[in-house]
Amino acid sequence: MYDGIVGPWFLPTFADAVGSVRFDYVILLPPAEVCVSRVRSRERHGFSDEAATRQMHAQFDEAQIDDRYVIRGDISLTALVDEIVLRRSRDQLTFERTR
Repeated sequence: MYDGIVGPWFLPTFADAVGSVRFDYVILLPPAEVCVSRVRSRERHGFSDEAATRQMHAQFDEAQIDDRYVIRGDISLTALVDEIVLRRSRDQLTFERTR
């Protein structure tokens, strides 16, 4: 499992780097204001740039990727887990690298 920021524009390179052509991929995309608030409230974290946060959010929001990979909204952890489990059971989160 990798927990980090991997934009959809970087997926083929990521697949090559991890040596896998098939893996589950999900973008968690709460509203921009929620992201900014979370960045501001983090303790002992080096990233706090609001403008960069908004720019990164916009890049993900405008990315050319199938909506099946994107979970939008500020939803509870339980609802998030339920949604991921449901999409995985339907094989909706699988990214497959084409060569």
